[in-house]
Amino acid sequence: MLWKSEQVLFDGDEYFAALFSEWSKARSEIDFETYIFDDDDIGKAVTRELSLAAQRGVRVRLLVDGIGASGWWQTRGVELQKEGIDVRVYHPLLTAQLWRRLMIDFNVIRPERKPKRSLVLRRLNRRNHRKVSVVDGKVGFVGSVNVTNCHSEKFSGPSFWRDTCARLEGPGVLELKTAFEHAWQRAQSVTAPRKLKIRFSLKRRDVPTSRPVSLNYTRRLRKQSRLRFVQALEQAQERIWISNAYLAPPSNIARALRRAAKRGVDVRVIVPSRSDVWFMSFIARAYYRALLKAGVRVFEYGPRFLHAKCLIIDREAMIGSTNMNRRSFLHDLEVDVRLDHPDSIAKLSDQYIKDLETSAEVVNRGTIVGSRLGRLLNYLFRYWV
Repeated sequence: MLWKSEQVLFDGDEYFAALFSEWSKARSEIDFETYIFDDDDIGKAVTRELSLAAQRGVRVRLLVDGIGASGWWQTRGVELQKEGIDVRVYHPLLTAQLWRRLMIDFNVIRPERKPKRSLVLRRLNRRNHRKVSVVDGKVGFVGSVNVTNCHSEKFSGPSFWRDTCARLEGPGVLELKTAFEHAWQRAQSVTAPRKLKIRFSLKRRDVPTSRPVSLNYTRRLRKQSRLRFVQALEQAQERIWISNAYLAPPSNIARALRRAAKRGVDVRVIVPSRSDVWFMSFIARAYYRALLKAGVRVFEYGPRFLHAKCLIIDREAMIGSTNMNRRSFLHDLEVDVRLDHPDSIAKLSDQYIKDLETSAEVVNRGTIVGSRLGRLLNYLFRYWV
């Protein structure tokens, strides 16, 4: 087995209940990173639980993204810092820093060593998209749930998002902690901004990931993660079942899916019929024609927004934060975990069948689903999606 213990969770309320339960038992430290952090009911519940842990003497570190949590970290994040919770923000959008980077790009300022690529675009586009918590270095939570009411049926009603998460124990949790440390050291405190410095060719040592964890926080790990993903698709013998919020895969992944279908593998893809990003549905439909022609079955999930990131290949599964789009594979910090316990695979398979029952299969390969608008949007937003 890949993990000492693994538990699959299928909605935000179930996820937060398990998370809060583990936080309440923490003895030494809680590390928590998330892309979105809203100051709503879920956000207040999360900050309350973290504050209670800090009051017990637990070291609490909270890492949020500069865009996903924009507006929150400048206000509530500063307050939490004063309450004893160490809060940092990954790539904050500060006008002074962005202005300096633009000056370097246009050769107005000449640093000692100028980077090869645009610093502004790289900083704007490199986000921390992970949703991870590590408790006492022993228990890890991974999935697609942000800190916002959208994921909670209790606060959003029947329109709450469909997600998939996992609670894990085992050696792989240390890899989650290593990835957190890497991002933490490159993040900025919300109350004590660092001096404006630009790091250039830092010598980074890639920490090899254990088999159950896929991470991409260095260039080498990113390449390895993408190659392992393609290799897993190429080695599939029975089925490839994908649930994902966004469909705009790199060309090598799209080819691997088509090749798998042509050699007789049961390849199915479920995407939401309605997206939280207005143009993503059009972009996804630009891929339908080639996939359908190769034998891939495509379904659009109807009841609510499908936000889960789940991949079932034969008798293993992978869940985490990675979307089936270019920015997850090429830009953002992501994390995925592999599961192989029969109970977990059975639960994920059952949930997939349930999702199929409320999804409409796409059968038209014509110009509507492979729309020119979708191809145009895919071309225009290629760097960002």
